[in-house]
Amino acid sequence: MPSPTESASEPVLPSGSSALIPPLLATATGIVLDIGPGTGTQMPLFTNPGLRMMYGAEPCIGMHAELAAKIKSTGLDDRYQILPCGAEPEALLPALERVGFSDLESGVFDTIVCIRVLCSVPRPEETIHGLYGLLKPGGKLLVCEHVVNPWLSKKGSVFARAMQLVYGLLGWSFFLGDCHLNRDTERMLRDVALGDGGWKIADLENSFPWSTLPYVSGTLVKKRS
Repeated sequence: MPSPTESASEPVLPSGSSALIPPLLATATGIVLDIGPGTGTQMPLFTNPGLRMMYGAEPCIGMHAELAAKIKSTGLDDRYQILPCGAEPEALLPALERVGFSDLESGVFDTIVCIRVLCSVPRPEETIHGLYGLLKPGGKLLVCEHVVNPWLSKKGSVFARAMQLVYGLLGWSFFLGDCHLNRDTERMLRDVALGDGGWKIADLENSFPWSTLPYVSGTLVKKRS
């Protein structure tokens, strides 16, 4: 049996939905757009040697100092630029142009990262469409998002869906930063590529479908023109 000292020194492994995130972020490569990095808690998970440059769209200016400190502590300070904007096109596109991007309509990012942010962005379908347009042909969208419970499927839960409705009536969105429990984010993600014949790869996994916080996570790869 290990001693208390040995046990205390062992790393704490992520559990629940947090366990879905590290393997995703380890695949981020090339020029990366990081949507809603917050205070930078996920910075240590960007470990791929193929990562060239990152741009983090974070509208909460009050988080920027802590985010910058986390970026520096993980050695990404020479490859990460914070953008003071949200993910909606009318805010994101001008911010990208100000830091030197042009010809945005043809796609400029190799990887776009959305981790627990699409539940609260304004006008999610429009926002997702804008992000899709920013992906290069062959680029990948990495997502880990909680979604509406798939209560009509065999794995879903009528009770959990009912609880989502109850929490919504009790003010979930108001108290939790405009977070929505009832967004069918998976459908929006799949549908955004239909005009181009769909995604080349849509490797999405459903987790915790029995709960009030079911998740969809995985990688979507844009077709090459």
